[in-house]
Amino acid sequence: MKSIICLLCICFSSYSWAQGIFRLPDRKPHSFHFELINNIVLVPVTINGIEFTFLLDTGVKETILFAQANDSLYLHNKNKMTFHGMGSGEGIEGLLSTDNVVKVGNVAIDTLHWIYVIQASDLDISSNIGVAINGILGSKFFNSFPIHIDYTKSKITLYPPGYDYSDMRKGYQKTAIRIENERPYIRAKIQVDQEWMEGKMLIDMGNTDPMMIFSFLLPHFTIKAPYVDEYLVRGINGAIYGKRNRVRKSAIAGFELAYPIVSYPNSDAIIKDRLTKNRIGSIGNQTLQRFHLFMDYAREEMYWKKNKWFKKPFLLNMAGMDVQHTDMIWTEEKIPIPRTKKQEEDRMEHGITIYLSDHHFQYNFVLKPQYKVAGVRKNSPAEKAGVQVDDILLKINGTPAQNLSLSKIMTRLQSHPGDEIRLTVQRGEEIKNIRFHLVDPIPYL
Repeated sequence: MKSIICLLCICFSSYSWAQGIFRLPDRKPHSFHFELINNIVLVPVTINGIEFTFLLDTGVKETILFAQANDSLYLHNKNKMTFHGMGSGEGIEGLLSTDNVVKVGNVAIDTLHWIYVIQASDLDISSNIGVAINGILGSKFFNSFPIHIDYTKSKITLYPPGYDYSDMRKGYQKTAIRIENERPYIRAKIQVDQEWMEGKMLIDMGNTDPMMIFSFLLPHFTIKAPYVDEYLVRGINGAIYGKRNRVRKSAIAGFELAYPIVSYPNSDAIIKDRLTKNRIGSIGNQTLQRFHLFMDYAREEMYWKKNKWFKKPFLLNMAGMDVQHTDMIWTEEKIPIPRTKKQEEDRMEHGITIYLSDHHFQYNFVLKPQYKVAGVRKNSPAEKAGVQVDDILLKINGTPAQNLSLSKIMTRLQSHPGDEIRLTVQRGEEIKNIRFHLVDPIPYL
């Protein structure tokens, strides 16, 4: 559930031409590290000297900042505008800020960068990831130079335009990509039963599903059972619902992947007129992270090489409950005070001494995350066991939830069919203990 982080496809029309481009400090390759959390890539960004964490997304054209209007005083040249994209709403109000100094990974800089500011409350993706995400870095970044992404080492390398990186891509499979409206597209296939279907797909790092298909654009395509109906994500214009299932195979760049999960957004979530001509879907980051990748927009080329994650199974939330990071709460921790030299000498001479007095402890107050249940899939193990929306998660399999990251919690909910999950939740003033076993709702039959 909620695997697609963001389906923006915002149309900025005539504004795009005035921006600068990112540059490197010299004619050498430069690298920096990123975080891979819940199947998205997070990169360090500074805007006019202020540090942020941005989601790296080939499916979005521009740079988008999540901020409140009164928190954006550091931005230059601000003007109001309205944003539109996927979802069922009427769009949201925001700002356009021009001529900002933006640096990525402390190596790539653009001194004339345009930023589109969306109110943070209108598109909150941080609570679904469990870490603070301040914005989205779009294809303007990818247009600036050839880029190598090593998912296994969480490392991005940027090459100056025109640099000869042929030695670095030996053993890679080359494919042609087509850059349209500054976004990359490729031909890819999926196999449903024995039949292969091929089409034009967006390479979309902001989509955390393996693949997405616009089934309503394919007149003879049927979504095969078993599938689940789910709330996929909140897009920029509202909630996006759809289905998920598994297909037998997907094929991209000459590589075949077994039993990938495919999401199918409902037609009312898509503004068809804004889709690129002949596009039938997207390749998401759960697929991309199984490769070492070179992306060269200027040459319209991409290079692929399997990495050690290539054969990892594609996982789904088998519990059927969405967990969301909702708050930070003060928690009291009891910390042992190190023994004095004399106490240690007494222990060595007389054996073990048990101190019962609180004089040998100190109490610290620390901020810890709080998680709640944001959604429950119909007929899922969680629903059948009695989990409800807004339950506050206190423990999972005996471990305090506040000691876990959201990523680790979700990993436990999508591990292996048959695993037992033991939850302690707070519902109002009540504490409830709930047990159930994980069930894969879309096994490939």
